[in-house]
Amino acid sequence: MQLHPVIKTGLYKNQGNIMQNLRERENLSSPIMDRLTEGKVELGGVIVKCVASNVRRLDIPWNSYGLVYGKGMEGNLVVVEATTSYGFRTEVENQQGRDERIYQGDRFVAVLANRHSGTSESGDIPAAGIDIQEGQELHLLSAGGVVGIKSGMPGRGQEPLVLKPLGLVADHDKPVDLIKLSGGHHEVLGPSARIIMVCGTSAEVGKTTTAAGLIRAFSGEGLQVAATKFSGTGRLRDILSLRDAGALPWSDFPDVGLATTYTNSERFTRGVYTLFNRVNAGNPGIIIAEAGGDPIEANVPTFLQNLELMKNVEAIVLVAGDVMGMMGSIAYLRKYATDIPMFLTDPKGRNPVTTRERVRHELPGIPIFNSLNPLEVRDVAKQILISK
Repeated sequence: MQLHPVIKTGLYKNQGNIMQNLRERENLSSPIMDRLTEGKVELGGVIVKCVASNVRRLDIPWNSYGLVYGKGMEGNLVVVEATTSYGFRTEVENQQGRDERIYQGDRFVAVLANRHSGTSESGDIPAAGIDIQEGQELHLLSAGGVVGIKSGMPGRGQEPLVLKPLGLVADHDKPVDLIKLSGGHHEVLGPSARIIMVCGTSAEVGKTTTAAGLIRAFSGEGLQVAATKFSGTGRLRDILSLRDAGALPWSDFPDVGLATTYTNSERFTRGVYTLFNRVNAGNPGIIIAEAGGDPIEANVPTFLQNLELMKNVEAIVLVAGDVMGMMGSIAYLRKYATDIPMFLTDPKGRNPVTTRERVRHELPGIPIFNSLNPLEVRDVAKQILISK
C-alpha cells in the first residue's frame, strides 16, 4: 500500500487541530462547538464533511485510521472528493439520516459497491478490484454513499457526480472492510419469527408505505413487530420510516456490512442470515421484511430459492404499479412460493374500482387492499394471523 501524496507532503497536517484550536481559542461551550463541528471527522490527516449512512457504526475511531492507495475491493471504505458541484445526484445521506449537499471540493467517507438499479444509477466494482490511485475517477451511485464506476444512467441527460479518491480507509495499511467493521457474518440461520415479505414491481411503488401500515396493524393486534429491509441499495430513510411506524427491533442490510445486495449470492446469503439472526435476537412476534426494487433483482431470487429462509415466510404482500405487473409478479413468485398466501395492494395513483375488477377477473382469489386505509390493512393482518 502506498501513502497518498497529500498525506506524505503534509498538505493537511495542520487541519487535524482545527476543532481543538477553535475550542481553546474561543472558549466555546459544548453545544456551540457541536453546531460548528457537526459531522466533521478527521481521517488520515483529512477533514471530511460527512460519513455516508451505509457506514452504520457511530463509534468508529476515525482518527486512528489512515489513507492508502491500492486495490479497492467491494465493501472497502474510501475517502473521496467531489470534482464538481453538479451531477445526477448531489446529496449524500449522513449517519444521522440527513441528506448533505455535496459541492466541489467536499470530501466524504463512502463505500465501494455495485448497483444495478432499474430506475436510478448503475455501476460496478470489478471482481478483481479497482485501483485507488491518483488520476482514478469514481462516481456517486446512491444517496447512501455507494461509489463505483458508472455503467448506466436513467434517460434524463445527466451524468453522475464525479469523484476522485483520496485513499482507501486503512487500519495499519490494511483497507477497512465494511463487513468486518459491522461484526462479521454468520454461516447458519437460527430460529426465526414469522416473516411477512413485502415486495414490489419496481422502486417507488409504495413498498415502504405498505410495510409501515402492516407494522401498525400487527402492533394493534398485540404483537411485537420487527422490521427489516433485506435487499436493494442501502440508506437510512426507509428503515427509519419503519422504525417510526413502531417496529422494534429494526435493522437492514447495511447494518451487517452490505452497502447494496448487488453482490454474489454467497455474500448475500451470509449477510441475510446475519441480519435475520440479529432481528430475531429481539424476540419479535412477527417480522415485516421489505425487499427493495423488484423480485428479479438484488438477490431477491436468492432469498426466494433459499428453503431455510422461505420456511419462515407466512405471507407475501405484493405492491405493484398496475394489474399487468401484478400478473407477471404473481406468476414469478409462484415458482418459489406455491403455497404461501399472497395479497395485493391498490396501485398508487390508479383507479381502485377498475383495478379490483381486473384483479377479480385475472387473479381470482387473491385479496387486494388499500395500504393507506388502516381498517383494510388491519383486516389483512387478521387474515394472516388466522391462516396460521
